[in-house]
Amino acid sequence: MAEPLTNPRELFAARLRQMLWVELRLSEEVLPELLERAHAIDLKRGFERHLLETEVHVGTLRDIFHELRVPAEPKESPALRGLVQEHEQLVQQISEGNDLVHDLAYAQVAAASEHLEMAAYESLASLAEALGEEAIAIRLREVMEQEEFALEQLERAQTKLLAEKVESERL
Repeated sequence: MAEPLTNPRELFAARLRQMLWVELRLSEEVLPELLERAHAIDLKRGFERHLLETEVHVGTLRDIFHELRVPAEPKESPALRGLVQEHEQLVQQISEGNDLVHDLAYAQVAAASEHLEMAAYESLASLAEALGEEAIAIRLREVMEQEEFALEQLERAQTKLLAEKVESERL
């Protein structure tokens, strides 16, 4: 069993460790897999851009750990693990060869992870401010804003996918 957290700084470090794990999983496993499986060009481009951003986020978190003089040891996030499992179950239910529905499912899981990340970064930034770590709070909010932009891109790609499907059915 993990050692109990006894103060706000320990809580902050524990949550940072979970976010490091999230960003590492996304950059090493989830996004490369989504990039490989996606069919729509805009969706692939979005996953590719977000993969590059996510690799930068890993570096940002490692820098924050260094500034805090805390070991950068990733700690599993049950929330992300659950999102990935839910996605895998959903994809198994989609008929073979249905590229549109597969792409929409990929966009959905990516959007869900963006929401998870945005909530976590906002919470971390607030906690950093409360701990007097204003510079770290600013960096965490910058990452959160990048996550918001990634979500907007995913939503646009999803809307475009659906619009193209409706248009093709009219022809």
